[in-house]
Amino acid sequence: MPSVGDSIDAYCLKCKLLLDHVVLFKVGGAVKRVQCRTCGTQHQYRPAAQADRKNTAEKKPAVRKTAAAKKADAAQALAGQAALAWDRKTRETPPDMPIRDYSLGEIYRLNDVIRHPIFGVGFVEKVVSDKSISVLFSDAVRLMGMHIAP
Repeated sequence: MPSVGDSIDAYCLKCKLLLDHVVLFKVGGAVKRVQCRTCGTQHQYRPAAQADRKNTAEKKPAVRKTAAAKKADAAQALAGQAALAWDRKTRETPPDMPIRDYSLGEIYRLNDVIRHPIFGVGFVEKVVSDKSISVLFSDAVRLMGMHIAP
């Protein structure tokens, strides 16, 4: 058994590896505390056998999702719903329905069909205020400006 100040291999929690450590103290002949030579962290001695068990143990999937992951999932779900709604609206719209080119200066009403240069064809779902509308495009529902002087 190594004495205080000797080198010993131990599992470092910070580095998450089996690395060279310095023995800091022993109790009853057994090594109790070590210091990692790589990161300098002092911790309880964990022999190589414990490190092997940690590495081979299966990790449980995370139970909680982060806020960003929840937002991404919600956005993906909404995008899927938007695509379905857009497809339904496209099929239900009569072929002779006029499609207006989108412009910030124009005024739009509920159920108007517009063509945006980037987002494509969209359907006015809601007039939010006198200056904004909610438009259903093939990938998402977007808040768009209207009746704004250039």
